[in-house]
Amino acid sequence: MAETRANADGTESILTVERGEGETRVLRLQGRIAFENLDRLSRETEREIERIDPSSSVALDLERTEASDSAPVILVLRIRRWCKAREIPIAEERLDRATRTLLTLASDDPIAGRFAPPPPAAGSVATIGEFVLEWFREALNIVGFIGRVVLSLLWSLRRPWSVRWEQVFLLTKRAGTDALPIVVLLSALVGLVTAFSAAVQLREFGANIYIANLTGIGMTRELGPLLAAILVVGRSGSAFAAEIGTMKIADEIDALEVMRIPPLEYLVMPRILAVMLSLPLLTLFADTAGIAGGMLIAITDLDLTTGAFLRQLDKAIGLWDVFSGVLKAFFFGILIAGVGCYHGMSTGGGALGVGRSTTASVVHGIFLLIVADSIFVVVFHYLGLGGMS
Repeated sequence: MAETRANADGTESILTVERGEGETRVLRLQGRIAFENLDRLSRETEREIERIDPSSSVALDLERTEASDSAPVILVLRIRRWCKAREIPIAEERLDRATRTLLTLASDDPIAGRFAPPPPAAGSVATIGEFVLEWFREALNIVGFIGRVVLSLLWSLRRPWSVRWEQVFLLTKRAGTDALPIVVLLSALVGLVTAFSAAVQLREFGANIYIANLTGIGMTRELGPLLAAILVVGRSGSAFAAEIGTMKIADEIDALEVMRIPPLEYLVMPRILAVMLSLPLLTLFADTAGIAGGMLIAITDLDLTTGAFLRQLDKAIGLWDVFSGVLKAFFFGILIAGVGCYHGMSTGGGALGVGRSTTASVVHGIFLLIVADSIFVVVFHYLGLGGMS
């Protein structure tokens, strides 16, 4: 069968279906194929494919076609789709070089052609195991990095003139002074909510005065350092990861190494020192704000006077309670800055990698903070320091 049609420019396009070897049907196109006659040729070709027995195969021949655009590529892709829908195999494709080259770039499934298929889905137990192992490896890398930071920190403290103190003071303002309003506000609200929740139970037992014990011990030992540290993770830890990560993908860190400037001392050390200096002070402000929030509830809801609350607070907490929270904050500062700088230094993959590093620094930072706080609680308990006053 042959069907000839005139195109708008006077040229002709011919579609023929011939019997080939065995059950093969040769679908041959000749003449000019362009966007102006693509729809017509597509309809005619689809109609001819529908007439072919599914038990047969198709051989496609476009060697004698002329094209000035990508219309033949579109037609071939449509023929492939129609044959696939009718489960008719394509035994052979005879195409000119231009069409074959364009088809390589515009295949039906470009992702599958250029990337390996995803591995088969693992079982739930294997998935959990891989997740735990990945977290364990990441934690080991972070701990190793923080170990190198601590050694570098000790070396820097022996040579204080080598530290970029102007950068340290600038970063201390960013990590400490700029974070003070949100730390004070959030700590006051947490102290207020904690006292308000406990007031209901204390009132039933006539133990109103012990609201001072609850608020004072809770804020100084646990809530104060943790709240300040978590806020610094969100503000400064993520900022460190984003800043150093951007420098990493811009090859600025490589430039420092070429100039024989150690990135650990030049970039990481000022940030470590800044958070170490600012976080203990933020913890003291958080303690004060949280206790003030608890005192507000004691005065307004439990009918306690300011003097009675402060006297009971003086009996409830001692110097160790405050110092233990400040000590935690000191080590939390190393952890926060270390995790943020680690993820910044290990950034890769362009802007998307910077986003991943920033997110990971917050997630891993908070996770390691809780782990470190748990270790402190257990160690203080077994050393007999948990209840000192």
